[in-house]
Amino acid sequence: MKLQIIVNAGNGSGGFFTWDVLDKLGADTFGSLHLNPDGMFPNHIPNPEDKIAMSLTRSAVLENKADLGIVFDTDVDRSGVVDSEGNPINGDRLIALMSAIVLNEHPGTTIVTDARTSMALTKFITNKGGQHCLYRVGYRNVIDKGVNLNKDGIETHLMMETSGHGALKENHFLDDGAYMVVKIIIEMVRMKLEGSEGGIGNLIKDLEEPLESVELRMVVLSEPRYAKAKAFEAIEAFRTYIEQGSLPGWELDSCGDCWVSDGCLVDTNDDPAAIDAYMYRAKVSDERNGEHGWVHLRQSIHNPNIAVNLQSTVPGGCQYMAKVLRNRFLLPSGMDRILDVSQIDKYARNGNLS
Repeated sequence: MKLQIIVNAGNGSGGFFTWDVLDKLGADTFGSLHLNPDGMFPNHIPNPEDKIAMSLTRSAVLENKADLGIVFDTDVDRSGVVDSEGNPINGDRLIALMSAIVLNEHPGTTIVTDARTSMALTKFITNKGGQHCLYRVGYRNVIDKGVNLNKDGIETHLMMETSGHGALKENHFLDDGAYMVVKIIIEMVRMKLEGSEGGIGNLIKDLEEPLESVELRMVVLSEPRYAKAKAFEAIEAFRTYIEQGSLPGWELDSCGDCWVSDGCLVDTNDDPAAIDAYMYRAKVSDERNGEHGWVHLRQSIHNPNIAVNLQSTVPGGCQYMAKVLRNRFLLPSGMDRILDVSQIDKYARNGNLS
């Protein structure tokens, strides 16, 4: 069986996967893109989250009628794919695909992701018999959580962040984008040998997509040396507002044996990992729609700002949650004196950032 596989290395270091792996295994890699390393990255950012990278790979897959497209980041510890029909598979979709593969091999296993994944992904994993553990943003946090769960006797075979970072227990918890892709190719071959109709995308046909998803930023208004403390103050105030019931229908999110305290969905064991950046996620409900979204506030490790992620399953839900966040928390609590809330204000007013 000869497969045609398009590799887009983005002029990073991933070109080796074409000639040192796929070509030697007999794959047809004609049509592959940007294989030669070039630190100026003249074509696009080597990033499986980059829209240009995914779009060019999609076009190459469709033009060459390829079986699969692969997108690597610069150092190949992250990856994304495009199926034979040209559908990009990254973010939640990539986690769902890897979850389907791993759950077929290890029924009932726990899967750890960062807390920005959708409610639909949780439903997808649990419907396939798995356990979904939400944890702190940051691929090292996610992987370390999986390591600790295994040490505690909780079988955990997959840890993935929405950025494309992922690790498997069988690969010694190494975040290796090429290894992830090999797992996908093996599953694709198995499906073809069994006569399954359709491509690898069939494994995630039941995954629902969040209707709306947006990320906003609030810059900390202080000298850089005080920014981390000010961001911590704002995020703790957010937690307090929710715990006091000041935001009706908002509740700190939880996941199994994990509970939102001391910096997001954290360990309840005797040796919790140190918190590198504080964050909380709140699930949002109302009488009309039930639970329809979440809001996640996260202190940036590297920059003086707070990331605000919102997801909703109802039209206008993200804009509504942004309004509540602005009108019921940021302004009444005086957070606008230490945070630049202009981006949230613009989105709350217009429903977009343009």
